[in-house]
Amino acid sequence: MKTKAIILLILVLFNCNSITAQVLEQDSLALVAFYNSTGGPNWTNNSNWLTGPVSTWYGVTVQEGRVTELEVYSNNLNGTLPNELGQLNKLIKITLSNNQNLTGSIPENIFYINSLVWLAIGNCSLTGIIPNSIGNCSFMKSLSLRENNLTGTIPAEIGNLDSLKYLYLFDNQLTGSIPPELGNCPNLKKLSLNDNQLTGSIPPELAGLSNLTVLSLQNNQLTGNIPENFSNFFINLDNTISLNVSNNNLEGNLPESWSSLVFLIDALDISWNNFTYIPPVNYNWLITFFHIEGNKLTFDHIESHYQSYLSGLYFFFYYYPQDYLLEEIDTVLVSGSSYCIYSGTGGEFTNYKWFRNGELILESPDADILHLENISYADTGIYTCTADNSLIYFLKLYRRPVHVTLDTGTQISHNYYQKKYPAIYPNPASEDITVLLPFESEPVNFMIFNLEGKCVLTEQHTQVNNSEITVGIKGLNPGIYLYRLFNQSGIIKTGKIIIK
Repeated sequence: MKTKAIILLILVLFNCNSITAQVLEQDSLALVAFYNSTGGPNWTNNSNWLTGPVSTWYGVTVQEGRVTELEVYSNNLNGTLPNELGQLNKLIKITLSNNQNLTGSIPENIFYINSLVWLAIGNCSLTGIIPNSIGNCSFMKSLSLRENNLTGTIPAEIGNLDSLKYLYLFDNQLTGSIPPELGNCPNLKKLSLNDNQLTGSIPPELAGLSNLTVLSLQNNQLTGNIPENFSNFFINLDNTISLNVSNNNLEGNLPESWSSLVFLIDALDISWNNFTYIPPVNYNWLITFFHIEGNKLTFDHIESHYQSYLSGLYFFFYYYPQDYLLEEIDTVLVSGSSYCIYSGTGGEFTNYKWFRNGELILESPDADILHLENISYADTGIYTCTADNSLIYFLKLYRRPVHVTLDTGTQISHNYYQKKYPAIYPNPASEDITVLLPFESEPVNFMIFNLEGKCVLTEQHTQVNNSEITVGIKGLNPGIYLYRLFNQSGIIKTGKIIIK
């Protein structure tokens, strides 16, 4: 068998040299190695391979005695890529995509071919890493390694490719963070890193890609927020972008500054993350496709955007469902005390339905907070809230359950609560709030929670003078918060406070 292969190689070289004499010997040898390593006899089309002049071999382009293009996509290649491919050092284009039986790793020396402009080996079964040597391909304009089984990180050296226009690495098993060096590719038009296992935050350096029209980061494990300077993409009225960050672990607020900017966006998809705020708009965003579903957004956040949709500024607007709001709470209350449960749904056109143990106990457009007064055993149970909105169709919002149980070991006299205390003012507030109490000298704790149920401020006052305490709130961001006031006997009062 080995003797036959040697004879075949001699015949190929003879044909290449004596018949056409136009192809460098190392190119011929590299192509023969490629043919043998990828199951050439069983290719769908192997016309003239190893039998005629190299320039007539299917998928091969020859210029001035050198192989410049190798295009055998969708051709039933079966096997691995040989290292000899790196000897084709005048290649401009390699297209091997859609050969799902093509396995093994990418030969590192391919990326030492300085002339390479186009490399496409997508929808195969390649494994291993993307070699750092990719940074040598300074003329590369299109790199597609999509839909393989590649692992490891995205090489920062890709940032050296200042001619790169298209980068497709989606649907692999790549890990690590997105290299900020990708922001050094000024000509990049399409960047697709979706459907991997990427972690970390989105680099703000990407906002410098002024020619970008597609940025696909969906279906990863990215955290943090969308960088504020991504507004650079949206205010470029000459080059609209499609930005998709759906199905990640992004959270927090979209930048407040965006609300005052005029945006032109082809598609913006932030769905299925953990965003808790998008800024209101005043008919100043023009979007073709807008996805915000699957987050923790309230009617307050959605109403102005829905009005833009009704006005035709959003051609397609996807806003439901939303995740359950706030955190689930287990609380033990003292008989005779008071307690407030905030719905977290907000909105100008909202109607609230409150349930205890699945039974409706209150329905009202004014019931964003459920007040429980003079609590007794009859008030124990599981409280939930469902809210709908007369402006926004189909969307229902749900507050996570609050479990209320009674501490039967502690009793507080009714007289203790008959005064209209405690009282909090001013509300809304910006720097300090004052809490009036029905007593003095007794130690109290004051806590403030954000709408996710996380404590953002806590103060313990061991001495109360003149029946009041002062709490500084200057360091908190503007928004709606919940407060809880309690002493050694238990919770005295909870409620809502607005910080401006």
